Amino acid sequence: MTVVQGPRIPGPGVLLWAQGRDELADPLVPDRLAGCHPGWAEDARAFAPWQEVLVPWCSGCEQESWWLSGVPSAHRIIVSGPCSSSLDVARPLAENGLIEPWDSVLAVSQWSGRGQLRRNWDSPPGNLYAALVLPAPPPRYDSLLPLVLGYCLAGYLLGRKVAARVKWPNDILAGGVKVGGILVEERRGVVLAGIGLNLASSPQPELLRESHAVPAGYLKTCGLNSTPLALWRDLVDFVKICYETTLTQGTPHNITSLIEPHLEWLGREVLVREGGETPWPAQVLGLAPDGALRVKPAGVAGERLLTSGSIWRA
Repeated sequence: MTVVQGPRIPGPGVLLWAQGRDELADPLVPDRLAGCHPGWAEDARAFAPWQEVLVPWCSGCEQESWWLSGVPSAHRIIVSGPCSSSLDVARPLAENGLIEPWDSVLAVSQWSGRGQLRRNWDSPPGNLYAALVLPAPPPRYDSLLPLVLGYCLAGYLLGRKVAARVKWPNDILAGGVKVGGILVEERRGVVLAGIGLNLASSPQPELLRESHAVPAGYLKTCGLNSTPLALWRDLVDFVKICYETTLTQGTPHNITSLIEPHLEWLGREVLVREGGETPWPAQVLGLAPDGALRVKPAGVAGERLLTSGSIWRA
């Protein structure tokens, strides 16, 4: 057992939050991790040996237990037991300086996972539910972050032989089904990206939010057979390079021009719903520099910009 002096989470490395926190996250140790799901059992073995580390949460606080993997990682990855959401766990850690940009929280499961417009995100064990700390971007790029991250996730999956596409504004599709989503939250100068990927299962149709929602699928059926922690460690490294490279493209126009060819249904006819209005048909034209979706409504001259709403294939 190792004792760390001062309020500092060890790292970089992969850590289990052994004690958790009441109403936020359940305790997690290696044996309990292995019992969560076959994919997590494989990760528990692959990232062994695990060493218990005692760390004070803050100056003057009692020491609490963490388990540190013997397998190296370029950044801190804190694996949490079942929790309200990975974003909820990551926020106090980031706001108190205990985790830094490109560190992350990876949850075994979530009981209050959330997606766009705070809709519930079904979160059983075996899939990937992560919160990634991002460096604060220049203000003119704020609205582009979900699309930039979607572009990076799709690029990673393409490298793993999965034909992934970006569905505006913040989803990942493969083979016409939704396999992932992104939620960016900024508060008190801390930018967090919630990233969910269906690895081993997907929600049943009756759990989807609306009759016109894109069908859900999972990546194992697309040929990607990976465990949550092994995939996430590689994905963070890829996303960091892709994100930083993309933001060096110069103007927001240059960035959206880079992302645009990877849009699902580019040039195709879709149905659009804004707010509670009746859906209307339109053709997807591309992206505006601020990330709005450019569409041409059927039977109407000119184009229209969507800053919110839903699109789907009729």
